[in-house]
Amino acid sequence: MIWRNRAVLVAALSLGALLFVATLGAHDTWLVPAKFRVNPGESVKVAFNTSMEFPTSDGAAGPDRIARFTVWTADGGEKPVTGYRVEGKSLVADVTPGAGMTVVATATKHRLIELEGKVFTEYITEEGLKHVVKARADAGQSNALGRERYSKVAKAVLCEAGDNSRHRRMNPELGLDVEIVPATDPCNVKVGEEFPVRVLFEGKPLAGVVVATGTKGTYGHEYASHVRTNAKGEATVIFPAAGVWFVRTLHMIPNRDFDDADWQSWFSTLTLAVE
Repeated sequence: MIWRNRAVLVAALSLGALLFVATLGAHDTWLVPAKFRVNPGESVKVAFNTSMEFPTSDGAAGPDRIARFTVWTADGGEKPVTGYRVEGKSLVADVTPGAGMTVVATATKHRLIELEGKVFTEYITEEGLKHVVKARADAGQSNALGRERYSKVAKAVLCEAGDNSRHRRMNPELGLDVEIVPATDPCNVKVGEEFPVRVLFEGKPLAGVVVATGTKGTYGHEYASHVRTNAKGEATVIFPAAGVWFVRTLHMIPNRDFDDADWQSWFSTLTLAVE
């Protein structure tokens, strides 16, 4: 296409940048089991999916991107998951649940992304990262190139079919960099009831981050709810309908571990079934 009108070209480029930022910021990553109610010892396929629409996947992460893939059971503790592979647009693994509650967890290696300054500012503003917006503004860098190293962290809760109590008072902290930990039984979550969670960063309460929720068909940032954690890293959400839901947060800090970035971030989700 030959652009004959400079104003049209500028408008089109601006729209493209905004669409790109919406796409970038809206991609979430989840662990999605084939089913959430399972029998102990029964093999269950779990998909590591990433896209703009829950619970679909636009493309599979390569096995070499995975820094950690584990499964925790109340009767066996935490063990590494092996044999994960690409199937279609998902990275998948077969896990064996234990009695009561089973937690599957994955974390990716950090990946670098660089965004033009205004685009980066749009992105962090939409994500509610007020401290990053302010830090860049205070340093006169609101329009400076945004260089970020990000990691995706995902957990899913599987529950024993027919069991309503056994081994489920334990909500393990798995030592993920940014981790969403249920503060109540995640295998007995009811529609309309409060579901409290704690958000941890490197094992310590993470205050002031946005916790959002979504369910099947949630697209982009059209989350069902948003709430910020308190000083103890606590937040309470309510699921208004039955089905598969996710709880999600994002934490960003000034870079400390890499030579090629200004910021580090962790996108973290928890997937569970609501009755």
